[in-house]
Amino acid sequence: MTPEALVALANLGRPRRPAGTSVARGEPILPDLAGASGQLAGLLDRPVTEPDLAGLRGVHHAAARAAEAILAGEPVDCAELNALAADSTARIELVVTDGTPSQRLTWDDATPASALARRLITELSALDPARLRRCAREQCDLLFYDTTRSRTRRWHAEDPCGWRERQHTHRTRR
Repeated sequence: MTPEALVALANLGRPRRPAGTSVARGEPILPDLAGASGQLAGLLDRPVTEPDLAGLRGVHHAAARAAEAILAGEPVDCAELNALAADSTARIELVVTDGTPSQRLTWDDATPASALARRLITELSALDPARLRRCAREQCDLLFYDTTRSRTRRWHAEDPCGWRERQHTHRTRR
């Protein structure tokens, strides 16, 4: 399992320089309903409403602090994330699959913020801290999770950072 929510939330607001642009641009973090819905599209299964924004900003803040703590080799503040996920409750249900009874844990999240905080807790509990890294390209500050078997990935993405770094190295050799 890769910590998709952790990386996405920790990278919100960090300057990016998309291919074809000459300057890095940062975007506001969860600025309004449309912006928040776009930034969190792959992370939430329900639309963002105005009352959700404050809680989601708190989850972003907790994710960014957790990522920075992991990168610094420090412990993550569990109390902050646990408080944000406090509105998530689970119940156990009996289900029958192919004639065999088994149990299933079903989650009820009162808010999108509690659902996202619960997801962060799940990801952080399965995370290999050595695989969470900052992009090696000096001009880039984005985080990524190294999923390569050899653990040698250096850039958050091949395009643009990988090829830009190799291009820079090639030009400085001349």
